[in-house]
Amino acid sequence: EGVPAGKLHCVLSAVDTQQYQPNRQHLDWFRQTFEIAPDELVIGMVAQFINRKGHQTLLDALPAVFAAHPRTKVLLFGQGPIWDDIHARVNGSPALAARVQLPGFRRDLDQILPCLDVLAHPAFMEGLGVSLLQAAACGVPLVGGRAGGIPEIIQPGLNGELIEPGDVAALATALNTLLGSSDLRQSYGKAGRGWVEARFSIAAMVQGNLAVYTRTLKTR
Repeated sequence: EGVPAGKLHCVLSAVDTQQYQPNRQHLDWFRQTFEIAPDELVIGMVAQFINRKGHQTLLDALPAVFAAHPRTKVLLFGQGPIWDDIHARVNGSPALAARVQLPGFRRDLDQILPCLDVLAHPAFMEGLGVSLLQAAACGVPLVGGRAGGIPEIIQPGLNGELIEPGDVAALATALNTLLGSSDLRQSYGKAGRGWVEARFSIAAMVQGNLAVYTRTLKTR
């Protein structure tokens, strides 16, 4: 936009890592609330229901996921203008209707996110992705679109996997890889928590803002 690079300073956004923690103390409540059997794995998506978030991409990938991992459920949290369309598509397919839920907007994500096995966010455009930060802080492995600020959060091979937006096959492959390995999910989840604590914690954001003021004052 024509702003000189020397005038730009990046301070990363923050998530409350005390509120969002890898604590599964609500797992029984979670499974009862969303009718999840003990042997079922859960993919979650937390996003406004608008086209650029990639809900349709996820639904397109699910047949391949369910074929490889039939004991999988999917929870699509949020609300928005395409909610009715997604709801109609899910209800119009017996295979999707049996495994996909649309619980709407929730204010208790700090209790829900730690109970997910994978968080999917196949967005086409994204400023950053707060739900990704929240899920990573909860120790949940991530699969997201290579768009906007998402690559600042998802580090492939460390805490999740990136796909090109709209790549259905790549999304299915990434989800199946994570669903197929509890060790990999645990490794990615632990690394994700550490990545958020080091770079996206409230303390890190405060230090980032303070550094900008300090540099500015030194030039006066």
